[in-house]
Amino acid sequence: MFDEIEMAEAGEHAIELQGEIGKIEAVLSVPKHKNSNFIAVLGHPHSLQGGTMNNKVVTTMARTFRDLGIVSLRMNFRGVGNSGGDFDAGIGESEDMLGIIDALQAKMPQANLVLSGFSFGSYVTYRAACQRDCQLLVSIAPPVHHYDYKAFAQKPKSWLVVQGLSDEVVPAEEVLTFFSPMTGADILEFDETGHFFHGKLIELKQALTEALTKTLNL
Repeated sequence: MFDEIEMAEAGEHAIELQGEIGKIEAVLSVPKHKNSNFIAVLGHPHSLQGGTMNNKVVTTMARTFRDLGIVSLRMNFRGVGNSGGDFDAGIGESEDMLGIIDALQAKMPQANLVLSGFSFGSYVTYRAACQRDCQLLVSIAPPVHHYDYKAFAQKPKSWLVVQGLSDEVVPAEEVLTFFSPMTGADILEFDETGHFFHGKLIELKQALTEALTKTLNL
């Protein structure tokens, strides 16, 4: 599946992967100078509400990892774009992601796994992070009021949460209440920021860059 990943040229490469029940449309983002110590896998917002791997928050995450020298892969979940299957409320989507993670790590066994998801994608990446050895989980606007973020006893080694305080989709107060007492969770709060970070993407990239550099010791 990823036979040429370490030889891939810098840039964005459209690829097709095999999921649990069909093909998965994806983009592999390769930086000019690769840090082979890490690999990032990204998750997009709700599949039935227009979420795709080309969402602006997701591509901001991809650019952040690229500029830090980290290869990232983002995918269209089941039923989105050219990906096969149907929406499965995060369960099947996380199964697909786990299979892709296993294939990536088979080709890059030295690379520490970083998972990063936005909105619904944060639930998919949460489920994957709890079932694999994940160095860092980044959750942007995680909908803790809709999905079970306590489904697994195992938690990520390190959890970075990013939340806009004027989020019109995910209640910021519920996110802060959920994560504030949690050991190992760091929260980045964005004042006057809605769910999709309109007008705040530059600030988001800067904040992610600083947090990832510190947390991953880059």
